[in-house]
Amino acid sequence: MLLLAILSDTVILTSPTATERDRAVVGYLEELLELDAPTLGTEMFEASSNVANVPASQIVRRDAKEYEAGSDKRICIAQIETIGAGLTVRHDELLEALETARADGGYALYALMVTDIVAQGTDLLVAGEHAAIERAFEVDPDSGVYELPGVMSRKKQVAPRVLQAF
Repeated sequence: MLLLAILSDTVILTSPTATERDRAVVGYLEELLELDAPTLGTEMFEASSNVANVPASQIVRRDAKEYEAGSDKRICIAQIETIGAGLTVRHDELLEALETARADGGYALYALMVTDIVAQGTDLLVAGEHAAIERAFEVDPDSGVYELPGVMSRKKQVAPRVLQAF
C-alpha cells in the first residue's frame, strides 16, 4: 500500500513534487517486495484512469481544489490523471460540465487538468476567465483547451501561476 501511495502521489516519480526520499523509499520497497515500481504504477494508473463511463459532471468535480484569487474571486482547479488521449474525444462534453460547475459554484474560473502521465503533459480545459490562463502560460487555446507540455502538478505548476495571473 505504501508503494502504491507514493507512486500515486508522485505520478510514478515523474511529478515535480517527487523527492529524493520518495525515490529512495520506492527503491527500497521494490527490492523488498520484488516488484517493478514503474510497471506497478502504470497498471495502477491504467485501472484508475478508465473514466469512459463516468459522467463529465463527476470527472470535473472528482479531484477539485478551490482557491481564493484576489479581488474576492474564487477559482477551482480539478485534475484527472490519464494514460493516453482517451478523454480528448470528450473535450466538448467536459467543457460544458466545467461551465455548469463554474456557474453553480460562482467561480471566476473553473479548470480541469487532464494530465497524461506517459506523455508527461496536461490539456487544461477552462471555463470562465481565460485571460488569466493566457497570461499565466503565454499560450492560446485550441477550441478552449490549452496544451501544457511538461506540466504535471497542480500544486507546483498550475495553481501558483494562475493565482498570480489574477
